[in-house]
Amino acid sequence: MIRAITLCAGAAVAALQPPKMLLGTMAIAFIAVVGSVIDAVGGNHYVREHAMVGALEDQDIAASRRETMARYQSNLPAALQQTDDPEGEMTLDELRSALQMRYIEERSGLDEEAQRAQLEESYREASALLDELEAIGLFSSMMTSEGMALSRFVEGVVTLRPTVALEALREILFTIPATAFRDHPLLTVLIGLLLAFGLALFGGAIARLDALDTGLGQKPTAWIGIEYAWAHISSFIQPLLLPLFLVAVLAGLAALIGIPFNIPYLDVVGAVIYGIAIIFGIIATILMIGFGVMCPMLIGAVAVERADVGDAIQRAWGILFNRPAHVALMLAVALISFAIGLALLDLVAVVSMKFAAESWGGIIEGEALRGAGSIQLLDFTFTQVPDITTGGASAASALLGFWETLVVSIVVGYVFSWYATLGSRFFLAMRYLVDRQSTSVIWVPGAIPGSTVRVPNHPEGPFAADDDYTSGKR
Repeated sequence: MIRAITLCAGAAVAALQPPKMLLGTMAIAFIAVVGSVIDAVGGNHYVREHAMVGALEDQDIAASRRETMARYQSNLPAALQQTDDPEGEMTLDELRSALQMRYIEERSGLDEEAQRAQLEESYREASALLDELEAIGLFSSMMTSEGMALSRFVEGVVTLRPTVALEALREILFTIPATAFRDHPLLTVLIGLLLAFGLALFGGAIARLDALDTGLGQKPTAWIGIEYAWAHISSFIQPLLLPLFLVAVLAGLAALIGIPFNIPYLDVVGAVIYGIAIIFGIIATILMIGFGVMCPMLIGAVAVERADVGDAIQRAWGILFNRPAHVALMLAVALISFAIGLALLDLVAVVSMKFAAESWGGIIEGEALRGAGSIQLLDFTFTQVPDITTGGASAASALLGFWETLVVSIVVGYVFSWYATLGSRFFLAMRYLVDRQSTSVIWVPGAIPGSTVRVPNHPEGPFAADDDYTSGKR
């Protein structure tokens, strides 16, 4: 038991290995790029300030947004209220441009540095408020909401407030995806497919690297993991999609069966057989809960044993029903260690960026540096102050922003790396507890898929491994 707990808790440290962090950062970049394309095609549906609870279709949200923009427009000089709208309402981009022009004009008339600093601070606040009013797509809104919930989860663990952490975890795993699917089912399915492919390819690669490291003591490169994941991409992705597909089928069946029984006079019959919908709901709930708990293990089963879709699901569900208390304990330990590891990594990243911003150039502070190092601790939306520079300083500020974005990507990549690393370690730990099978038993080329037994024309070669996991009855 202690060894199994150590394996799961150690995922928070093992995820920091350079090949895994590289793959995790690549995964985040891939998902972000494709997600932005989905947003561009799907359109803007939410307000950044409210994320998933700020739908533009909500009349109160839309009216509040228009009122705020109108208030900013009324504070501008008439000469700057230039718009193509026949009703005279400026767009958000037009307001940003007008505010920047006003800032440049007023700043040019100030000689004292204190006055310039005060004007700059006022402009930053106004720009930040306008950024909060920006209309964003479903993907961006989901990621913003997930970042907010992740911040509360880590804060809840670090400050020993379990109710806060559990509520944040519920938002991450259920509330946000359910809200997205309710509002925009087609776009949510596309985003789900994107995340499933990213987890299958990059997550599968990371899980394979950890399986070889944990089980056989090997230190393979990131490319070895990518080759394995791509060669078995269908085995990785099918176990992730099949439970969700079954839930969608059950929801569709319930909808089709219930259509005629919502008609007057037939609704009485529908009320009598409403138990069918309840049964479908129970099955769907079990599938969703099981999928949420077993998702990392599905990746681990393919990475460790090269299991196919049936074997991976059967192994995961068998372990869940055989040792539910152990599964809950392992996940709790893994989540606590992850929260602590993420908090420490975020602390290093934030302090590093602030140190670089404060020390670069010594006592001479360039205009481009004034917005550097603005990301706050445990803010996993990674909100930065608006860029108010102009001319050459604007280009320099953009380059500085690139380096800070790279650091942010590494922090987010750690989250992805941990999740995939946990997949292999969770599977190895639970396989050891349930089957008493050594963690050094890893599928390698030449063995039968789904096992470690060599085929006759590939005899077992000699190898040495420190195996201290097989004590006790086999």
